[in-house]
Amino acid sequence: MIMSWIFLLQFMFCFSYGREVDSVGFPDGDKKRLLINDPDAINNRLEHLERSLQQQQATILQLTSNMPLNQGSNYIQWGKLSCSAANTETVYSGFATGQHYDTTKYSDRFGGPANFLCLPNNPELSNRTIPGSSFLYGTEYEENFLHSDSDGQDVPCAFCRSPGSASTAMFPGRKTCYDGWKMAYLGYIMSGYFGYRASSYICVDIHGEYVQGGKANNVGQSLYATGTKCGTLPCPPYNDNLAVYCVVCSK
Repeated sequence: MIMSWIFLLQFMFCFSYGREVDSVGFPDGDKKRLLINDPDAINNRLEHLERSLQQQQATILQLTSNMPLNQGSNYIQWGKLSCSAANTETVYSGFATGQHYDTTKYSDRFGGPANFLCLPNNPELSNRTIPGSSFLYGTEYEENFLHSDSDGQDVPCAFCRSPGSASTAMFPGRKTCYDGWKMAYLGYIMSGYFGYRASSYICVDIHGEYVQGGKANNVGQSLYATGTKCGTLPCPPYNDNLAVYCVVCSK
């Protein structure tokens, strides 16, 4: 834009120098007949062009300052060894972990966190031991819900980055994204068993994979398919005892 103004100014001087110009407009609305080589006319035009250039530069600066640099959003893809969405970066692959599920084996343990963590498969280990009050265990599928052989398999996860998006969200009860959102993956809501310690609801990929060599039935945290229960939850639009879809979307 700036180069266009400069070129226009040069062309105007080269083409019109010494020629008479009719009805030249000034900021006050007055119109006069001037020669293009009149010093006052040249100064007025230069000042006008300079103001226009300054305005253009200010606009360009404001627009570029508002542009996000290397924009992107992150999410965990539970149940997958790597991120499956197109043009998505797999930052790391890892293991779904949480606290131990059992309240009978460890009857003296009543609390602890309920959330899942995706631990990377390339950890940087500390050199300090802990007192033993909090642990992270691997997670297993406890039903053949996703596949006919998924019971007892260990659950992987992947940390994903979606470039060009400002946010990523999980929508429970949906298998398609809302308008304006792009799907990252489709899954089912899963969580721990209601008779065990509390756990969080996560969206496990509908085509869930397994940790290689992980089927040893060394249960730490566990995952079960989650359904809806009519009553305080209105039915319709929901139905009793049906698995709940979930979809992770970026925008």
